[in-house]
Amino acid sequence: MSVSAPPPMPTCSCYRNDQTAVSAALDLPPDELRQAARRAYSSGVLDEALARQQALIAAEVALVPGDFVFLGLLQHACGRIEDSIAALRDGERRFPDAAELHENLGVVLLLSQQPAAAIEAAERALALGSQSPNVFDCLCDAANRIGRTDLAVQYGRQALEAKDAMFGGRAKVATIPDAPPPAFDPTHPGDNVIAYCLWGEDPAYQIPLLESARIVAHLFPGWTMRVYHDASVPPGFRSELSRAGVQLRLKALPAGVPQHRRLLWRFDVLADPMVRRFLIRDADALLSVKERVAVDAWLASSYWFHAMRDWYTHTDLLLAGMWGGVGNVLPGPDGLLRAYTGWRMENDHLDQDVLSETVWPTIRSTCLIHDSIFTGCLGSVAFPPFGTLMPGHHVGQNAMVHFKRG
Repeated sequence: MSVSAPPPMPTCSCYRNDQTAVSAALDLPPDELRQAARRAYSSGVLDEALARQQALIAAEVALVPGDFVFLGLLQHACGRIEDSIAALRDGERRFPDAAELHENLGVVLLLSQQPAAAIEAAERALALGSQSPNVFDCLCDAANRIGRTDLAVQYGRQALEAKDAMFGGRAKVATIPDAPPPAFDPTHPGDNVIAYCLWGEDPAYQIPLLESARIVAHLFPGWTMRVYHDASVPPGFRSELSRAGVQLRLKALPAGVPQHRRLLWRFDVLADPMVRRFLIRDADALLSVKERVAVDAWLASSYWFHAMRDWYTHTDLLLAGMWGGVGNVLPGPDGLLRAYTGWRMENDHLDQDVLSETVWPTIRSTCLIHDSIFTGCLGSVAFPPFGTLMPGHHVGQNAMVHFKRG
């Protein structure tokens, strides 16, 4: 499961009982409907994707389990969790031995705050032979929610090991020098960038981001905050960030590109020729002493890259908002996307999927990983014994727990 700050759920105007759209779509053969639905989704046109996928199901011709998985994904993308569960349950009834249906049902049940039911579905997927890391992700998160942290640690380690087995041997996107990295220079803060991405005006992202901007000079001297944003961020808030010393980089999403690709904007910092060191963080997470101490341990090491895991949901090889490295070693987002095979349907987990497939195999042997939950897994080490957070709090946490809503 992901802790990366997701974009706001897109809105969809059709699906339920939209017979006009369904009737029009039924003019296409099933295979063409299936392809058209996926093309529409890839272009960010969720209304059309939903109508075509619903028409495909309604046609009752040559259906496969993946049709119901995709319908569930579309429902979820539109914020309709109950409809997503219903679609997957329908597929489960028709294809009871399809592990992928039970796997995805488990994930959606977890999102709907039903951890016990999620465990049942995920364990069914395992019994049917699934080795998907997604199943272990689901089981880890769900086990923690019901208080079985022992099982959560077991399943989380299995998730990480399965992902490393899947991606660790992939082609590298860059060559890392054999020599130690250049020394960190805190006297030029503009060369050392903490990068974020932001869009819209959700206070759940704005409030923590502005607080991080207020404390960064005290907590991370020698570093500069940078925010990659689009025009949907209110001008007044941009002015507040600028007055706090934050670098602003205006971005725009090309037409026909899914909204979740905005998550990759912050990866521009990887190949910025003016950046010597970078950290990538989530806008809704406050900077903390615990991560400052961990970053210092990395800066004093011979590793070129750094990553952190600090909670039971941190079962990605690289968490998109909890890593960093030496600049101008890796390609930027365009280069990473060219190397990315799209091994599963794009969603708001894209940033971490791209990192798993392209960056992890490139840096895995020269990445210092601090991990408080799955310590030792894939060579990780414990966090330094300083800056300990209160019980239940962790690096990368949604920081709105610290603020009272007005």
